[in-house]
Amino acid sequence: HLAPHAQPQTPTSSQANEPIMADSRLDNTTTCLPLAYGSIAFYLGKEADEYHTHRWTLYVRSPDPKFDLSSAIEKVVFQLHPSFPQPTRELTEPPFEVTESGWGEFDASIRIIWKDVSDERSTLLQHSIKLYPQHVPPNSDPKAYMNTAVPVVSEKYDEVVFTNPKAEFHKLLLEGSRNKTLPYSLSNQPPVMEYFRTYGDEEEVQKMLAAKKFLEGQLREVKDRLLKADTELDEVKTSLALIKGGGAAGGNAGEQKGADGGGTAAGGAKKSKPVAKKAKVAS
Repeated sequence: HLAPHAQPQTPTSSQANEPIMADSRLDNTTTCLPLAYGSIAFYLGKEADEYHTHRWTLYVRSPDPKFDLSSAIEKVVFQLHPSFPQPTRELTEPPFEVTESGWGEFDASIRIIWKDVSDERSTLLQHSIKLYPQHVPPNSDPKAYMNTAVPVVSEKYDEVVFTNPKAEFHKLLLEGSRNKTLPYSLSNQPPVMEYFRTYGDEEEVQKMLAAKKFLEGQLREVKDRLLKADTELDEVKTSLALIKGGGAAGGNAGEQKGADGGGTAAGGAKKSKPVAKKAKVAS
């Protein structure tokens, strides 16, 4: 395990004790990397204008404040609404976040590019940036229910599961969880950090354990089905080989019998040559 179960926000792993090589994949191994991503938006109040009512930060981070995501992530690409200057933002070092101001809500994407040694496909996350609280009356004035001190937080917790990861990448994940303190700030926006959620309570622990147990069960079922399919395939191949062998023997026998019968027919034709009869003409 990369970390005790009591800390579900830290990567967890299940692997067999087998000799490993840096460029090889670890068989019978699954590694779960927890992620938190979302947006935190502050109402600008008196500083707001028609096109800038909120200042928001879109981010992806580790739920564990001591885990270094840069150990596993090569870069993060944020895709904003096309109306923003340079809507594609690429960050190669943490904190992985984008801060902007605007007036409308929209759907953004966060693409995580893993380290080259991982040989893993990128992970795409979708997030809707929220500026206003839920259940707000339509056409109501934000000044009536918004304040500049309490932001609108929209954050999700998820896990990226690596099945049979590369040994070197697995090692990087291990190293990422061994930090006592990070060499960088969790956010470049101090007010944002105050509203980062935590995921260390008992309810979240139970959810994580249940999810891990379910995943392991699914992997066992898949392996059992693959073994069964391999066995059935071997049986089919054996049956086809027997059928093919038996058909070839039967065909050779038939050909020999047909050859003998043909010779007899040819000889009989010589003994009884058909004679054409003259037709009688009626007078």
